[in-house]
Amino acid sequence: MNLSDQRYAMALLDAMRTERKISLSGLRSYSEVAPNSFIKWRDGSRSPSLSSFIRLAESFGFEILMVRRASGDDGEERYELRDQSGALNVLESERCARRMSFGEMEAKSGISTTAFYAWRSCERSPLLCNAVAIAETFGFRIIMRRKSTAPLPTLSKQ
Repeated sequence: MNLSDQRYAMALLDAMRTERKISLSGLRSYSEVAPNSFIKWRDGSRSPSLSSFIRLAESFGFEILMVRRASGDDGEERYELRDQSGALNVLESERCARRMSFGEMEAKSGISTTAFYAWRSCERSPLLCNAVAIAETFGFRIIMRRKSTAPLPTLSKQ
């Protein structure tokens, strides 16, 4: 599921919460997410931080990935967003490969260079909507899918 539509993903997680008979007040102990935050994310009035959304999704058996169709018949590049710094290093490498200036990156994504580097160093976690914006700038999608047992590639620090 493409996370450019936060409401759809939240509706699915809310349906799973209801199906598992987890009350809104019980959500905190189940997924470490405050009920008020969940409600605002579900109705779309706020976007969750990427780290909070990952915790919530994982508590329901999902993983959050940054993906892009690979060139040729190589399938798909996939990066687990649990490794926030590694995924942002991939985007930084892509920015450099495209010879895109920081100003161009800001103009295309709406994300400041300062914010990007704060996320990359894990000083802060981006909002889900901002993570989607910066990923899409470089041809990636952020998706939520059921956890699989296949390992993902290890990201190296640059």
